[in-house]
This record gives sequence, C-alpha cells and structure tokens, in this order.
Amino acid sequence: MTNGQQHFDLGADEPLVCRSVWISDIHLGTKHARVEELLEFLRIVDCKYLYLVGDFIDGWELKFRWYWREDYNVLIQKLLRKSRKQTKVIYISGNHDEFIEQFLGMKFGTVTIARQAIHTAADGKKYLVIHGHQADGLTHFNHLLEKLGSHLYNWILDFNLYFNRLRRALGFGYWSLAAYLKFKAKSAVKYVTEYEDTLAAMARSHETQGVICGHIHRAETKTIQGIEYLNCGDWVESCTALIEDFDGKIKLIHFHENDVLRARRGAGSPDSGDGRQGNGRGGGTSGRRRDGRREHAPLHSGILYIGDEAARPAPADAGVQI
Repeated sequence: MTNGQQHFDLGADEPLVCRSVWISDIHLGTKHARVEELLEFLRIVDCKYLYLVGDFIDGWELKFRWYWREDYNVLIQKLLRKSRKQTKVIYISGNHDEFIEQFLGMKFGTVTIARQAIHTAADGKKYLVIHGHQADGLTHFNHLLEKLGSHLYNWILDFNLYFNRLRRALGFGYWSLAAYLKFKAKSAVKYVTEYEDTLAAMARSHETQGVICGHIHRAETKTIQGIEYLNCGDWVESCTALIEDFDGKIKLIHFHENDVLRARRGAGSPDSGDGRQGNGRGGGTSGRRRDGRREHAPLHSGILYIGDEAARPAPADAGVQI
C-alpha cells in the first residue's frame, strides 16, 4: 500500500464515497475549532467507518472557560445523522476529552466509545487507532505543565488568527506559526521524533502493521522501521484527514487547501438534513461494496475491533458488538 498526501476532488457534484475516514483534534469548546470547514467536509464525504481520534471536545478549555457556539451543536447533529444511516462512528478518547472514558465500551446507536481500536483495512492490513497522548511523556509526568502548554498553544493560535487576516488582506495564503515551530525548533523535532517512534513501537506490540493517531496536530504519513505511521492532523489549523478507499489505500488530504472552500455556501447550510447534500446518496456506502464484517469490544479492554473479516465471535462477556 502506498500512503501519501493527495488533494482529492472534493468540489465534484457527487460525494466522495470511501471506506473509512479518520479525523482528530477538533477541540470543540475553543474558539479556534474549524467547525465550518469540518461540516463542509462531512457534507461531501460518505464512509462506512468514521473515526473521531480523540480531543473532539476540549474538556480542559470548557472547564477553564465555557465557550460553545451554535455550529458545535450542528456538527454533533451531523455526526448523529450520519450514524443513523450506514456510517459507524467510533469515538476514540483523547487527553482533552478524557472525561468520556467513563463510557468506554458503551454503544450509543452506532456510535461507540473506545480508548483505542484495531482497524482492519480492506487489504487486510491492521492498524492501531489511538489518540496518541499515551506516547507523550509530558502527559504522564507533568499534567500541569501540559495544560500550561495547551494555553500557550491557544495564544499562538490567537496570534495566527490576526496575522493571517493581514496576510489575506495582502493577497498571501495561510501560514502557521505553530507548524513552523514544530518543524524548526530542535526540541520540538526531538519531541515529535520520540513520539512517532513510541507509537510505532506500540503498533508493533499490538502486532499491527501501522498506527493511526492525532494529538500533536501534525499531519504526517511515513514508515518507521517497517510500521506505517499515519497522523490525521487536526481541525484547528491544518484541516486534514485520512481517507481509506475500498482497496485499502489510505491517503492524507488537506481540506483547507481545496478550491471547494472558495465556493462555500451560506451559514448553516452544510447540515442540510437527510437530502443529497446532508450525507450523500441517501447515506452510508449504498451502491458500493459492503463488507459484512463483525466488530466487537471485549469487556474492559478499551480496544474495539473494526472491519475484521476474520474476527472470531465475541465472547459471552463482551461489552459491545456492532
């Protein structure tokens, strides 16, 4: 399988129908969440499996300062509408939304909450799906420092907001200070490298061929000592996602760089109910190949198995079957 960055034709009349989608780090509860772009992305993409790879809701920020916009509700309604059709939504817990872990293994319709998942792609390859904070030493050893870093990151995003307004006024494109620092600062490069290596080792310990994660807000696809490392990025700055086609190929897309954003419809229109523009072709993957595969989550394991054609029947004490 070849992984790489690709700009899909997201502005086409027909929705992009794929097998799986991974999005991470939306951070609802912060003013920097790119909800409008995400709604547009979900409007034009249909899939069988939709993963929210952690930090969907920013519980830290909401606890510090309550901030909730109406379009956040629209996004949640959009996801629930997709889940009522033929899209299975898998919510992986992160560090900013760790409060949802009290619901691990529970199933809300076709929305399932898990700490991590093993995803079997259409070509049979297995991927560990995990938010990634488990590989972040700062998360384990200095929770207060991690939160201070989160507030500093928000300050950088505030600066980015005003700086890029000036750039647009001068005719320049988007530029991210946070991304620049991650790529240029030696300490940041060292941190990211150690993070990636740790997750690759975790994938190997689970006997999977790759790992799909988020957390560090840096979209990336690479191979680390034979393990495919796939980071789906974020919807705060980069507006990136991973998409799997029906042959098992997984690609990284950059949505905010697509021309579809230049022709965005009016406010509130991305969530247009159950019609063609709401979830495309009547929802799910109708008219396409479907795999009658079992997914199960053993009780208390925190691991959900998705798309595994060879999965054994769940044991009698299994917490969830979907």
